[in-house]
Amino acid sequence: MAKLLNWKYLFIFLYLLFLSFVFYKGFSSFDFSLFSILEIIFLILISGGLFYLSYYDFIKMEVHNLLSLVIMLLLLLINIALYRIYGLDSSTVLFGGYIFNPLSNLIGAIILGGIFQLVVLLSKEKALGQGDVRIAIMVGLLIGQVNLIAWLYITIFSSLFYGLIMVREKKKIRGLHIPFVPFMILGVLSMFCWFLF
Repeated sequence: MAKLLNWKYLFIFLYLLFLSFVFYKGFSSFDFSLFSILEIIFLILISGGLFYLSYYDFIKMEVHNLLSLVIMLLLLLINIALYRIYGLDSSTVLFGGYIFNPLSNLIGAIILGGIFQLVVLLSKEKALGQGDVRIAIMVGLLIGQVNLIAWLYITIFSSLFYGLIMVREKKKIRGLHIPFVPFMILGVLSMFCWFLF
């Protein structure tokens, strides 16, 4: 139980560190407009939800069904609404540097969701599960198609590094399960931070 509490505090600390960095780099000239307030609410809720999904998968080795579905549908509605309101040129700059483009996001969600669904079907849910498909759609809806390759590198290499550490620690490869959601979310949050530099 104490080990789980330590992980919880680590995830909370990382979440607060991420928020501090984004506020410091992205909101240096906050103007109290409605858009800025909505931007902050979006950042806190979405990143908080992503951190919780990571923690949940890390501890229980499964994706939280309700939360992942709610965040996915919320992001889908936001992207569709922005696309319907502003049309093809509906890019919005968030957090002082992150470009949120609904058309690119929707295409990214289709590509990533399709690839993950294909892996689920081919592996009969042994490699990935349906929850991972929802997370992949969320990732696409957040980072868009243009950032998928960079996200993929971060996700794969960070999970591979963690997997190697676990193999060394447990001294076995067979039957070793690695939570994938924390590394998918790490890729998304790294993309957010990258655009702030």
